[in-house]
Amino acid sequence: MSETLQWLRCPMRLREAKHGGHQVKVCSMTPLDRSHEAGKNRVMEADVLSREPVLVPLDDIGLLRFQGPDVIGFLQGYLTSDATELGDDPKFTAICNIRGRTVCTGYAWLDGQTVTLALHRSLCPVVQEFLWPYLAFSRTRLSDASEESLVIGVLENAGQAIAGVPAPVRRLDDARQLALLQGNAPVEADAERDAARRASWDLAAIEGREVWLTADTSGEFLPQMIGLDEIGAVSFSKGCYLGQEVVARAQHLGEVKRRLAALDWSGVPPSPGTRVEVSGRRVGTVVGVAGSAEEGAALAVLRAGQSGPFTAPQSSAAFVLRD
Repeated sequence: MSETLQWLRCPMRLREAKHGGHQVKVCSMTPLDRSHEAGKNRVMEADVLSREPVLVPLDDIGLLRFQGPDVIGFLQGYLTSDATELGDDPKFTAICNIRGRTVCTGYAWLDGQTVTLALHRSLCPVVQEFLWPYLAFSRTRLSDASEESLVIGVLENAGQAIAGVPAPVRRLDDARQLALLQGNAPVEADAERDAARRASWDLAAIEGREVWLTADTSGEFLPQMIGLDEIGAVSFSKGCYLGQEVVARAQHLGEVKRRLAALDWSGVPPSPGTRVEVSGRRVGTVVGVAGSAEEGAALAVLRAGQSGPFTAPQSSAAFVLRD
């Protein structure tokens, strides 16, 4: 068995973590823990009891690479966070359009003259097309590196060091890391195990109020509507960037009438972009989902003052606000 394959078979556990300088409660029990199905219970028990970190293939995460001598100066004009603060540890950030609506979200980090942006794979071509006109005036090159590496999420046990990993590992917070395996690394498929682990990874993002926009939710929300200001992904002191005037006006002079909320769902799993309704009237949009086939957690952008109960006719799911 190869070193990479052995590494990918490690099991999991989660704990409390810091995100963007904020203390957040990361799941110690996923929605799958509530399942009475013996197979799922065995998967979860094995992972929770293990003292090894958990490896989660993230095949829906893509990678964009910005390279060149002007890379920080260029990105300072487009990232919502301060590009001059980028380093080895990834920072959650976003890119907005001129109307202040968020085009993409994800983690960015600096390595020499290269900034890598990890984002939802469906948005890689969207962001490339969006930034293409601006790149013509910069010595920065943009390329899609999604096919060059396999993105792996690492969920750590408390105090568990990551040793013998056959790839560079970058820390997202106290409980999660990202590893990039070069080329087509062999991955042993186990649908039941991988679904349980992915549910835990997604739930950690939801507990941390971390919204990964997709092609179905891109360009719809101000950064404040998806809580980017709450987790330190927006700088209000760095100066101008695309959409900054609208974002700053909403923060200091206006009122943001839609806000991020955490929900529990049951029924048919919703997906990002699903409408959320109250008594047949649309009040929001799902922007993040975690869970099993029948229940889980979600993040949704809701109109202010909504308390539910909520439904999603597109998926026959029911929602309630999380405690």
